[in-house]
Amino acid sequence: MILAASCTTKTGTAVVDLQSQQIGLSSVHNARQLGGYIIGDKQIKKDLLLRTARLSALSAEDSLLLTEKYKVQCIYDFRSAGEIQTAPDVIPGDSRHLPLSISFSDNGGQADYKVESDAQMIQMLLENAEHPKIQAMCEVMYDKIFFDESSQVVYRQFFADLLTLDPNDGAVLWHCTQGKDRAGCASAMLLAALGAERDLIVADFTLSKHYYDPHTAKIPTATEAQQKAISTLISANPTIFEATLDKVEARYGSLANYLTECIGVTPEMMETLRERFLEN
Repeated sequence: MILAASCTTKTGTAVVDLQSQQIGLSSVHNARQLGGYIIGDKQIKKDLLLRTARLSALSAEDSLLLTEKYKVQCIYDFRSAGEIQTAPDVIPGDSRHLPLSISFSDNGGQADYKVESDAQMIQMLLENAEHPKIQAMCEVMYDKIFFDESSQVVYRQFFADLLTLDPNDGAVLWHCTQGKDRAGCASAMLLAALGAERDLIVADFTLSKHYYDPHTAKIPTATEAQQKAISTLISANPTIFEATLDKVEARYGSLANYLTECIGVTPEMMETLRERFLEN
């Protein structure tokens, strides 16, 4: 669903706008791009770096758009093995699909709760809002994504594979279930590798909140725990995201340093990415 409203977040140098970043998909949530963002005296090339929610309901029309307009050559899927099995992606054209699974559970990559639709996910959260695992996800989800070694291995694979692709051959697309947490952290890391400052990274993350808030506003909640679960796990919570960024910066000095030390993205790799994806 594409939201017509124009939601914006100001950075130190620009305004990040939800409507301008959307890529025209009607069957996929939170479908947008990094293209057009200003970094220093350059901007990210448009229509090459796409981020979305899951593609399990991708329509034939949207599949054609991804194939013909964006020429998507690879899809990086950050969902757990259980999530992928429950709601497999519809693959546009001959795009390569690469599972890079990050799980929030401790049971070998299988999802704790198998949900096949947004309605089922919402119902599961409302019924289990007081569960310790749900409460923990609301507080330390991004800590796990950034600091868990298994997650770091996945993002290392993401960057290594991305660098093998030629942007002249078309776009790349990465996603998780809602395109805001695991995919959002991939976006944050890629923006940092391209030289973005923290305010742009947070502004891009916050567009997920702008996208999902109109949906979550219609969900009736009876307790504070339910409200927190819905606002954090269905919408997006920039406060806990920034709390994790604070920890990253305290430990490593910057997100760019974290990328080098934990993800193996060397300064030379960052320079290659900038040459490929930035333009004057």
